[in-house]
Amino acid sequence: MPMMDAADLPWGGFAKIFFPHIVKEMKNLEFGEWWLCNTSCDLEPGAVAISPRFLPIGPLMESDTNKNSFWEEDTTCLDWLDQQPPQSVVYVSFGSIAKLEPNQFKELALGLDLLKRPFLWVVRPSNDNDNNHAYPDEFHGSKGKIVNWAPQRKILNHPAIVCFISHCGWNSTIEGVCSGIPFLCWPFFSDQFVNRSYICDVWKVGLKLDNDENGLILKGEIRKKLDQLLQNEDIKARSLKLKESVDNSVEGGLSSKNLEQFINWAK
Repeated sequence: MPMMDAADLPWGGFAKIFFPHIVKEMKNLEFGEWWLCNTSCDLEPGAVAISPRFLPIGPLMESDTNKNSFWEEDTTCLDWLDQQPPQSVVYVSFGSIAKLEPNQFKELALGLDLLKRPFLWVVRPSNDNDNNHAYPDEFHGSKGKIVNWAPQRKILNHPAIVCFISHCGWNSTIEGVCSGIPFLCWPFFSDQFVNRSYICDVWKVGLKLDNDENGLILKGEIRKKLDQLLQNEDIKARSLKLKESVDNSVEGGLSSKNLEQFINWAK
């Protein structure tokens, strides 16, 4: 597997009880004749090679008509995207679990204002007593659109999207990869740090957002890294090339053949 910082290992940031859980899961590998993996050899050749039982059949993604979310998708954002110039909109979403602290939420809001370009920001519905989503007085948001939940696959495949500020959850990661969209990486816990390592250091299709001494990602950092990302033609080219290789793997390639192999074995 590729080299990565020890701080990026999946149990980082969790209670100690999480580590024994990982160990137990690894021991359970002994009982499976096949382990179907939602990945491809193009994405993780080193990890897939660890065991002949690992059978990559992906990336697999939920359909556009997925109704598993707790929140209703706001499809008005697609009409809004239709009105934006090609490759102009920054898409921001941290999935269904990650939560920003109030100070960090304010920094993100002000950072999006600093970009001086359109943005689409997913801010999940909050409880009445939740002050985490208090927008700062200085926040204008005039160039952006904020929604509670969004049809992410359709958004990432929209020609107006230029980059994805993401928590790097695996579903979001493969959706971004399969759309050929560069990333700004903002992981929170679990495998998200490993996924960031792949995005930034292995596939090289994104950049890492760095925390300050207080653990905050500041508004200036957001603007600086976005400018660096959009000026980097190599990252754009690698994003499109990775999309092409993954598409080929799913459509008649190795992942498709692996799935066919498993079905024939099951029969």
